Amino acid sequence: MEALKNDISKPVARVLETINVPVTVAFDYIQPVSLSAIFPGYNSIPAILKTNETEKWTKAGLTRTVTFADGNTASESMLHVDYPNYFSYRIDHFTSEGLNSLVEKVDGAWVFIAVEEKKVLIDWKYIITPRSDEAAKIINEHLLPDFQGMLEQAMRISKKNLESGD
Repeated sequence: MEALKNDISKPVARVLETINVPVTVAFDYIQPVSLSAIFPGYNSIPAILKTNETEKWTKAGLTRTVTFADGNTASESMLHVDYPNYFSYRIDHFTSEGLNSLVEKVDGAWVFIAVEEKKVLIDWKYIITPRSDEAAKIINEHLLPDFQGMLEQAMRISKKNLESGD
């Protein structure tokens, strides 16, 4: 029960969006998308400039370094892939001193639900593991709104690109 309590108390950012494309089209675009195309920066969170991936970001076990506009980096690892329904990943090893002092890791997951032949419901979630109870308070008050806004912005960009065929 303690493990469940710990998971429930973690800060969460979540976005639900319906996109007018087939589920496979959405999955094939989003899973390997260039992060710099959908993360232009949001409030205190700098833009993503690049990743160092050496192969397409489509299978469990891959790891890449994400480089932000302020020069800081983070490690991102693909954990699970169930094509075209779900994928999950972990972001950790933040070089930003402020972020690293608060956040141990961020677990991300995308769930794709075909609601019609050419319509998909996407559920995207970040579960943030704070380094302490005090860090959790700071994250909830100051960082979580920016994480939520960043996810909403990235989803808007993805939806626009998918529905316009870009």
